[in-house]
Amino acid sequence: MTKTLTQGLDSFIISLCDELGFNESFAIIATGGYGRVELCPKSDVDIMFLAESKDKKIESFAVEFFQHLWDVNFNIGHSYRSIDECLELLESDIESWASLLESRFICGDKNLYDFFVRRLKEKSLGGGSLDFIKAIIDGNKLRHQKYGDTSNLLEPNIKKSAGGLRDLHTLLWLLKSTDPDFWNLRDDQSMCKGMLELMFEKSMISEEKFFAVVDAFEFLLWTRIMLHLVTEGITDVLDFNIKERVALELGYRDEFDKKAVEIFMRDYYLRAREILMFNKIFVMGFEERFKPGWTGEVELLDQNFSIYDGRAIALNSYREFLTTEEIFRAFLYKCKTGADFDENLKRTIINSASKVSFTNDVEVNKIFLEILNSKSGVASALKLMHEFEILGRYIPEFGKLTGLYQHNRYHYFTVDEHTLKAVENAERLGDADSRLGEIFRNLERRDILYLAILFHDAGKAVKVEGHSDIGAELARDFLMRINFDAVDDVCFLVKNHLLMEQVAFRRNFYEPETLYHFASNFKTKEQLDMLYILTYADLSAVNPEVWTSWKSQLLEELYLFAEPIVENRLTLEEVYLMIEERANRRIESIILSLSEKISREMVENHFESLIEDGSYLNVFSDIEIGEHIRSISEYGGKKVDVIFSHKDGYTEVTVITRDAPFVLAKICGVLSANDANIFDAKIFTRKDGIVIDKFRVFDYISGDELTAGQCEKIKQDLEDVFYDRINFDELFEKHRRRWKRKIENVRKNVKIAVEFEDSKDYTIIDVFAPDSLGFLYKVSRKISELGLNIYFAKIATRTDGIVDSFYVLDFNGNKITDENMKEKIRNEILAVIYELNNLKLTLE
Repeated sequence: MTKTLTQGLDSFIISLCDELGFNESFAIIATGGYGRVELCPKSDVDIMFLAESKDKKIESFAVEFFQHLWDVNFNIGHSYRSIDECLELLESDIESWASLLESRFICGDKNLYDFFVRRLKEKSLGGGSLDFIKAIIDGNKLRHQKYGDTSNLLEPNIKKSAGGLRDLHTLLWLLKSTDPDFWNLRDDQSMCKGMLELMFEKSMISEEKFFAVVDAFEFLLWTRIMLHLVTEGITDVLDFNIKERVALELGYRDEFDKKAVEIFMRDYYLRAREILMFNKIFVMGFEERFKPGWTGEVELLDQNFSIYDGRAIALNSYREFLTTEEIFRAFLYKCKTGADFDENLKRTIINSASKVSFTNDVEVNKIFLEILNSKSGVASALKLMHEFEILGRYIPEFGKLTGLYQHNRYHYFTVDEHTLKAVENAERLGDADSRLGEIFRNLERRDILYLAILFHDAGKAVKVEGHSDIGAELARDFLMRINFDAVDDVCFLVKNHLLMEQVAFRRNFYEPETLYHFASNFKTKEQLDMLYILTYADLSAVNPEVWTSWKSQLLEELYLFAEPIVENRLTLEEVYLMIEERANRRIESIILSLSEKISREMVENHFESLIEDGSYLNVFSDIEIGEHIRSISEYGGKKVDVIFSHKDGYTEVTVITRDAPFVLAKICGVLSANDANIFDAKIFTRKDGIVIDKFRVFDYISGDELTAGQCEKIKQDLEDVFYDRINFDELFEKHRRRWKRKIENVRKNVKIAVEFEDSKDYTIIDVFAPDSLGFLYKVSRKISELGLNIYFAKIATRTDGIVDSFYVLDFNGNKITDENMKEKIRNEILAVIYELNNLKLTLE
């Protein structure tokens, strides 16, 4: 299509020039994508009006010519230059000079154009282009850094991201600045394709590499064409909400448990990775030409490698290829010394990767485990091994994760990128001044942890559902192959890598039974330590918004509660005793801290009245508890009291009132109606019917803590609602209509489900749904309408969806045991979710 578009535009311009009757000495020249014969439907059309020397008559022709193009709505990038002005651009305007290297004749004076090209070629290949070459190399690095230095972005720029089309354009500019042969490319096809053909002819690349890069180039070009057609505008960003349409237009369809868009994006990432590595290996070659030789201290590492100036590991002599053992030993030296590889060693390793065997080798396995047990540099070594296509060859189970994409906003990175970021985040704990950092530094064996991280999502290459179990088996297969001595420990961590976050974020782990059952999963404290680190590493590597201070707090609390149980192998009865003793010590501490203001009797009565005092003690500080006691003692005729506490980036809203049907729903509705987005809720009920509910919220618009005006309005609305001064349903619907047109469409590929589980005293209802305006209000209201009381809730709002857990009993204080009732609850809640998201509910 690019060739057809280019030829069509050429014909139009030639006809326009004939129609205008120009007969002066000038040339119309295509530059940029138009010059490269890579014009996409909505691309800028770069045209240069070239004259041997400028005069007013030719300038008037140029103005008239460009005006006609504007009149027919062409989006043109235009210039009018003399030959001398063009040649001056090498020193003054790098981007414009690069575009001249892509010049192609359209019409006018061909002799003038040929003379221009000769002058351009002479200057480009002369010594004066050295600064240009260096600038292009530096610009290539800066562009990669700007776009994350990875080809696996959630929303990649097809043109400018690492692995984008610009990576090939960069090589074209460098080759035309250094090799006269690349000035003879055909002008009736893509310049990039012509460049690749010539590189193959000159034996610069193998036949296999030629076809791989041509395939990648054509794939990206077709994707860009389709993106322009689908969006009907100039955009090179594969936006999350447009990917599905592009995939379908390119002919992709769902296959088994993989969606069309996920198959398409993996194909994109693999092609972009191909282009990125192609760019890197040749840019390395150009960099070598301009780097001065090493002049400082040289330390011999072994017969193959030395380290120069303490900064770069290099080969002692020229080697075309390295053995597998030599490659792995180079990476071990990288970890031990903290030095990087010089460009020649990098190129040699890349060239060797496809030539050597990674079948079971005792010495290679030994070196790999030494790498994993290194004090530092593990993450950077593994990342480079993956970039050089070594890690996936050595661990094929990991290799299958390359470019694996999940189409949701929660998973910001491809699975392979996420995994390596998790390793990096774990390793960074070595310098962290935190409990996690201390635990990490005290690990006797880091290889167990790193192997667990490498395999924790490996099962997703087979199937996302149940990937923990699948990953554990894949890990077992690999570990048995290398004769690893702690197979069960790694498999345990992989199989249970979601356990700690599920208990911390969705369960009341202050309940002795919940805590005991969690701790019973661990045979040793070391397993608990490593699962804690793995959980942190996994969550912090999902996307930049997932790891928060309150999640950190919950996980740390769970760890601290579970640690003595695991270490001392406590029984359930002993766990009950431990929690009771902790609660008593805390209550005594609170009594002492409040003794000057509140009597012991009032404090003791408050705790005796609480149904769930264990979790209450861990949620609120001494000062907050004192405020609660004072508020309740002064309650009198008041129906509601509200306490606000501003934190870093969010606000805590504590509401004290009397329990009644729909109380939680009303509170949630008022918060929602005032643009307070609830991301965490703790619900406590006293035996006398007083409820103390704490909500963590942030402003829906700013994403920050609530304003003073919002707090005042929330307090007033709550009083109006509880004193029946306003109709709450009207308040909420008015707010919903105000936001209806502003809310983003329902997040796709988000789990929608209602699941049940029993704890000792309650039925737990887990609700999975897309995040939507008024969700908690609507769902809690429905639960009340179904004749259920909510005694405890955990609210977890992720980037793409909600996972809320409600501990409930019926109005008679009984758990939900009837299966028909459970089915009714499930269907009623699902109906609310589907109504909120304008979806059709199909009951099976």
